Amino acid sequence: MKRMLVIGIGSLIMTDDGIGTRVAGAIQGRLRENGIAVIIGETDVQFCLDAIQPDDFLIIIDSMMQGKKPGDIEIVPLQDALKSRGKFYFQHDVSLIDALLLNFPYIEGFLIGIEASEIGLGFDLSEDIKNSFERICNDAFNAILEIKGGCKNCTTPT
Repeated sequence: MKRMLVIGIGSLIMTDDGIGTRVAGAIQGRLRENGIAVIIGETDVQFCLDAIQPDDFLIIIDSMMQGKKPGDIEIVPLQDALKSRGKFYFQHDVSLIDALLLNFPYIEGFLIGIEASEIGLGFDLSEDIKNSFERICNDAFNAILEIKGGCKNCTTPT
């Protein structure tokens, strides 16, 4: 049986880059109530890697810039993200995605990419993201529950 593990990544001092960290933090209580483990990784790739077990089912939440509407969510199979890491623009794609490819090349899961409005030095989210934060959190939470429903081999974390 696989443990489902959600990892929120992103820098809290780089405006919308921190959306993955903020969303994971906002929904972690609800996720844990549903038997899903949560790691708030921010930008500490080594911390994230140390928390991952080879048979985990991962869900990574991160910001991305694909030219879509700010706050839109894209769900990508993790293996596709690992194989096509150049297709997506993430602030952290060189670190966590590449580290997964090296350390856990066959790991299963999904990437939940949240379209950023702006990424730059700043402690607050952009107005676009701030105004839709509750919806983004609910969309991410519901997507994770839907993924969990389809994961027949996933189990409650110990």
